[in-house]
Amino acid sequence: MLSVECDTNECGERQDDHGEKEQTTDDIADRPGFSCSDRECVHARGRIARRGRQPLAQITCSNCGEVFEDQEFCPNCGQWVGPIPGGGYEEFELGDQTPEEEPLPPRTPVQRETVSCPSCGAPNPSTNRHCEQCGARLSQGPLPVAPRPIIRTTAGARALVVILGTVAIVLILAFIVNSLRGANEPTAESTTTTETTVAVADPVEIVPISYTCSSELNDAYSCAALFDGNKTTYWNDASAKGKDAEITMTFAEPYRISQLIVTNVQDDTKFQMNYKIKGYEIILNDDPSSPIVGTLENKNAAQVIPIDSLATSQITFKVTSVYPSLSVDNQTPFNELALAELTAWGRPAN
Repeated sequence: MLSVECDTNECGERQDDHGEKEQTTDDIADRPGFSCSDRECVHARGRIARRGRQPLAQITCSNCGEVFEDQEFCPNCGQWVGPIPGGGYEEFELGDQTPEEEPLPPRTPVQRETVSCPSCGAPNPSTNRHCEQCGARLSQGPLPVAPRPIIRTTAGARALVVILGTVAIVLILAFIVNSLRGANEPTAESTTTTETTVAVADPVEIVPISYTCSSELNDAYSCAALFDGNKTTYWNDASAKGKDAEITMTFAEPYRISQLIVTNVQDDTKFQMNYKIKGYEIILNDDPSSPIVGTLENKNAAQVIPIDSLATSQITFKVTSVYPSLSVDNQTPFNELALAELTAWGRPAN
């Protein structure tokens, strides 16, 4: 044990014979673990005697001449002047007594939840995913899956997308504009068709080079009356009432026949008193297997029969049925079939 004898003043200051300053109890009185009286300070590990306080040492800076106290560096220029002279330490007495330490409060153990392994039954912390004994999975739930990485597009890819989008928009606009123009302008095909139609010659009356009828009443009502261009003259069969009546026309060259015009007797009385053509059958020599069959109306106006042949040089007109003759003003009706004109219209096949 160390003991220190010291002279004290009322303020606890002390100065030794050499003028050196020592640390006193006043410097440490305010420190934790100390309690001071007039003569000494009691610490947990010993006693420290009070001593008088020494005056501070006067130091002159060798660089700038500044005078200052109790510092190792000049406050004016910062020059280091050396250690502080007379720096010592107070001696104090250590005792054998050791302060009793207060016992720490008992720690409460943390209760952790445990999970039994479904494979071996060993207990495991609830935070474990696998058993510490056998390695089996403790939870049957799905394992966490890392989120899908974000697709990052480069500047080049973004530029390509912009270009493709612009091209698509331009194409769509062009299509819309062309559609609108096409709706207001005639197409090239329509123009060509119109020009072709105009260039085609109109059908003309085709005069046969020869003709025959199944029968005729006499020279006044002969077959020639059908092709003389005079509607006041007409042909009569030989009182056959139109049965098996047949007319054949032959042309000098093949024609594209477009129509036949059948003209009945123009005089109303004679029209009523003669038999009239009702059903007919037309045979073309260039297509004899496809006859044209039809029915005429019971009227004395001209009637058109449409025909669309390619290269016809002969036409045979057969009567398949008739309208009966009628009495007018108590006159006896006629037994003859009457027809004023039979003309073919078309244009040369070549």
